[in-house]
Parts: sequence; C-alpha cells; structure tokens
Amino acid sequence: MMQLRDPGVVMTPDALGALQPTRFSASRTLITRMVQERWVISRAEFTIDAAGQGNARYHVAVNDDWSFEFVVFSNAPKEGVERTDRIIGSHWDMMGALIEGAAGDERIEQTKRELPKLYGGRAAPGTLIWCRANRSMRAFDLTVEALSRGEQPPARVLGAVCYLMRNTGLDGNGTFGTRSFAAYEADHPLRTPYHAQMLTSYLMREFSLDLAEHMAAAQGPDAVGLSPEFRRFLGLGNASGLGLVLFAKNHPQMVDRWITLRESSLAEARDMVLAADSPELDRLDSLLERAVSYKAKDRMRYTFQPAAQLVSSELAELRSRLAALREISGEPGNLLDSIYQEATDFTSETQEILCALLMELLPAPQNMPSLITVEEHAPASPATPAGELLDVIAKDYGWATSVDLDDPSALHFGWYKSANAEEPRRGPLKDLPTVFDDMTLDLPEKLQQLVPLLRDMDPATTAGSVARQFPEYRVTIERLLALRDTAYHTVRANTRDEHFNPAHIIRLFNSAFYGLDKTKEDGPVGVVGVLFHGAPTPAEIASGSGQDWLFPAEPED
Repeated sequence: MMQLRDPGVVMTPDALGALQPTRFSASRTLITRMVQERWVISRAEFTIDAAGQGNARYHVAVNDDWSFEFVVFSNAPKEGVERTDRIIGSHWDMMGALIEGAAGDERIEQTKRELPKLYGGRAAPGTLIWCRANRSMRAFDLTVEALSRGEQPPARVLGAVCYLMRNTGLDGNGTFGTRSFAAYEADHPLRTPYHAQMLTSYLMREFSLDLAEHMAAAQGPDAVGLSPEFRRFLGLGNASGLGLVLFAKNHPQMVDRWITLRESSLAEARDMVLAADSPELDRLDSLLERAVSYKAKDRMRYTFQPAAQLVSSELAELRSRLAALREISGEPGNLLDSIYQEATDFTSETQEILCALLMELLPAPQNMPSLITVEEHAPASPATPAGELLDVIAKDYGWATSVDLDDPSALHFGWYKSANAEEPRRGPLKDLPTVFDDMTLDLPEKLQQLVPLLRDMDPATTAGSVARQFPEYRVTIERLLALRDTAYHTVRANTRDEHFNPAHIIRLFNSAFYGLDKTKEDGPVGVVGVLFHGAPTPAEIASGSGQDWLFPAEPED
C-alpha cells in the first residue's frame, strides 16, 4: 500500500490549516447516517409572534427505540442590549436544548428557567446539548423582507454570508449537567463524537429558516417560503476561538485518530489501480468541475490562505491535467496518485481539496463510530528506561529540541484562562503575573531541559524514577510515553512563539474535523465558517436522498 504522508509534513500549522472537510468530518458522517436511516424531523410546536418572540419544538424520530426533541426559546433583538457571541453575554436571539425522548412540560420549564443562567444553571435530565445563536441581522432581515413581498432573497447578498443565524455556543459532554458522552449507550444514535453537537447545529439551521419564513408570512398575504435551493444552500454560521488550540493539546489521541484515518484513506485512494475510462475518474472530474465553480463564486476575503479565485483557477488547471492523463494512459495504473503528484505544483489549499475528493472515490466506510471513537486514557509505563525516552524524543520530537529558545520571539506568549470571560486567552509573558495558571503545551522548552537530565542518568533508570526526582517533568514524560505508538498527535510548533498563528489550528478543527465550509480566519485568534452549507433538507433526509452535498451551487437571482 502507498506510504502514509510523513507526520513532519502533515503536522505543521500551515499544513493542518489547509486540511479540508471530508467524508469523515462530523457534519458529513451525521448527515450520511440520517439519510441512510431516514430520520424524520418534524415541527411539534411553533408559537412565535411576528417579531420572533416565543417558543418552538422539533421532534427527531430515529427508530422505534430512539427519538429526540429540540426545544427553542426565541427572542426578538432588544434595542440597547448588546448581542454578543461570547459566553459572558446576557442576551441571544435564540437559546435551545437537545433532549432525549419527549421533552415534556417539566423538562421544558426547567430548561427555560436554567438556560439563561449558563454557568449558574443546571440542565434537565436527558439533556445532551445547550445552544445559543444570534441572527445575522442584514441577511436575516433582507430574507424576511424579500419573502414577505413574494420574492426569494438576493443571492448576491446571501451568497457572501451563506447563513441567517450564527451559532454562539454548543455546550455538552457534562457541561451544565448535560449527559457525558462516555455515558451514551452502545446503541445511542449519537454515539459518534460530535454528532450530538452536529444534530443540534442542523436543527438550529432549520429553525433559522423556519423563523424567517414565519416572520415574512406575518407581514402580509403575498409572502412565500424559501425555495428548496435556498433551504439547501443556507447553513448555520459559526465562530471559534483559541479554545480549540488548547483542545488539540488536551486530546492528542483524538487528533491522531482523525488524521490517521484521513491519511490512511488518502493512501488507499492513491493506491487504486484504475483504467482511463473508469467511473471513478468520471466522478473525480465531476467533483473538480463543481469545486471550480464553487470557489469561483466564493466571496470570502481570506487573510492567511490563498484567494478563492486563485484556488478556482488551480483546480481548473488540475482538471485539465486529469483529462490529459486520461488521454495518454494505456494500461490501468495509479492514475489517482499521478494526479495527486500533479497537484504539488499548486497551493496547499488546492492540494488538500484534491485529497478530500480522492477519498470520495473509495467505498463508503462501515461502522463510523468505531473508526472515529478513541480511548483517550492511554497508560504510560513507568518502567520505561530513560534510554528509551531519549529514543522517543530523538525520533518524534526533533522539531521541538531544535527550536532556538534564545531567539527573543521564542518565549513571547503564555496561554491561560480568563477569570472574567471564562475563555482561553494568550498574552505576552511580560504582561502576565509572575505566577499564573499556565496552560501552554511547552514541549520545546520542557524537552530541551529534560534531554540533558536524561543523558546524565544511567540509561536503565526508569521513567517513574525520573518523574519522582523531577516532578516538574512528570506530565511531559507521561505524554511522551502515552503517544509513543502514534504519529499524528501533536502540532509541530512552538505555541509560545510570537509568530505562531493559532488560526491554522482552529481552522483544522472547523474544516477537517467538524466539516465547516468557507472557513475564514477572523484575525490570528479566531475562525468563522458555515455548517451544513448545502446539506439536504429534512424532507430529503426522510426520503433517503441528498447525501451528495459537496460544493453547493449558489441559487440564481
């Protein structure tokens, strides 16, 4: 089989930031399951006034054993009240909860009472997710106005935004008393990581579209609903921040599993032997055609990644090269690897779009939950000799031991949690207290201090003895040992460095892991994007259709 790509190439911030949504991304795997099993989503309640104030409830029927309800509390924007994306806010245009089974009056009332308290609140039993969202005022209002006149909204405006509401928080896995993911039953429909969050996001998207139609209908008898094309095209906006950099630090086994799965699939695709007239190459050509058009109409202004127009032109050139390869090929061969090699002439963004498309040509993976779910409590053997520790460091952490810590920019930032905002932050060390709760994964400094100590010891000295003698290195030693049999576990960067760009790692989670489209850096400390951009409607899911939603076409004006 084709060799997997070198972790030294894949695990740099620039490379990770270029990874694209794939069939393994959480939003994609959820929709695949929903379509295959034909989940039925229905509106059980929608008592909301013309201004958008009131309650709604959605029912999700999975099978005879499982169902969920999404409870929504909708608010009209208040004049003079700040609407914020941050956890410390006090007003959002909607708040909601995903609850197992029928919500019932008691759980709904508890949710309505407790949700606004956030950190002071307590979720009702069986609650999986709490969420919040705000309207994108211009896009939302334009849509309501157009629909009320009997028209569809202007695609030229909505195509630049691609959503009517943006998510400002998804809290689960034990937060606020929600059910812990580890407690989900073996047959739980949301047993795949992040599927509970993704189902909530999908329902938030549906609510935003339903709310716009409802408010338009309240303005006059000529109102119409959104076209099926718009209902597929519009997703849910999302913004993410520095917390995902610390998440990558704290969940290396999960990072390794997701990227290993991705890299293994890419190698499998490149290894395929195909004839020039194979249907797989027809499919690749069709996907490239869609990608060219999609990027050509992408109005996002990117900061740290290439302009969409450049990517579109590179994809068009790549499509031409694919056609040329098919023309000259004789016997069946590794044509997918050939086109992969052709892509090395282009930007990493274009290369990784191609990689994502190559994976689309493989048979659908089976049992996705077992593929993606990983045990994150790998034991670290305290009996490991110090000599082996040195071997691990030399093999996997040369990038860290070679960082020039004497460079004035190398030890610039510290990472911590804001006491006021309850959010991760980074700040110049010179501006931070002498003693603070330092949350930095500081492998370059720790390893450069640890290596000389290990070299001065008897190579047979155990790791446990080293940790007892030098407790300040215990966490580092345990991490080295727990990850020694994995390859794609750690971002190869000095996160203290003044020039380290967190946006690349935030984008990794948003694009590759969660499956957001049009992910754009909001400065170096944030990323915005769109969830379920092009995803099938509830009616399509119930009918078992709409699985192919890559690169959605923009509706015509």
